[in-house]
Amino acid sequence: MKELWHVVKNKWLSYRFRFVPWVALNFKDKRHRSVSRGDDKITPDDAIVNTLLHFSTSLHKHFVDGNKNPIEALKVMERVLGYTIQLRKSNIPEAGTGVFVSKGTVTAGSIVALYPGTVYRVMEPLLLQSIVNPFIFRCIDGLHIDGKDRGISRKIFKSCVYRDLRWPFFPADLTWLTGDLINPLNCGQYVNNETPEYPCNVAYQECDLPIDRFPIELRCYLPNIYYSSSEGNQTKFLRVVALVAVKDIGIDTELFSTYYTVVHT
Repeated sequence: MKELWHVVKNKWLSYRFRFVPWVALNFKDKRHRSVSRGDDKITPDDAIVNTLLHFSTSLHKHFVDGNKNPIEALKVMERVLGYTIQLRKSNIPEAGTGVFVSKGTVTAGSIVALYPGTVYRVMEPLLLQSIVNPFIFRCIDGLHIDGKDRGISRKIFKSCVYRDLRWPFFPADLTWLTGDLINPLNCGQYVNNETPEYPCNVAYQECDLPIDRFPIELRCYLPNIYYSSSEGNQTKFLRVVALVAVKDIGIDTELFSTYYTVVHT
């Protein structure tokens, strides 16, 4: 019985930050980030697009022989970006997994991670996937990204990828579902919420990537795909959420964001 209570307690401690009634009741006691609608930028969108394009191209050139593996991907990340990140046990015991800078130093304004998952437009069905799911990210304009890598969320993401498949080119990264990342950036869903002891050092920044700037062979390094077919909707942009450093971050430092963002209209 104690073990069951421990499991339920840990799940609640993680899920509560996404449970709107709890957030509303506790908001006054929490630190939060304030942004203006459409103006949440820490670094220019062009800089994010250019970084992702450069890094994806570098990964693709390194994996030209088709032998993709996470160790080699980290080597490319260190060479191109100057730092690496990896999943480890969080400094916050009840949080479980966290994301750490494992090599190098991240400078303020740099992309540290991407929030992976299925992108849902407004009015698309998300109820079943959202039940006890702490990985639903709500964008400023009402889009949602489901970053859960298990259960129905996992199945939906894989289904959407294979639906839009143009063999042999995959339209999105599947490896974030397994943890063996061919793009080490694709683990932003495991960045934990700040605490008084561990203040935030990264912030979420929404960005629309122009699809025409990413050749089909590079899209397998991007961690997002639309729930409804991109082909049928003639989508010109792919919504991604980057975690951007708000300060310099040194080696062996865990990444922390703030789950509370106030949007001023």
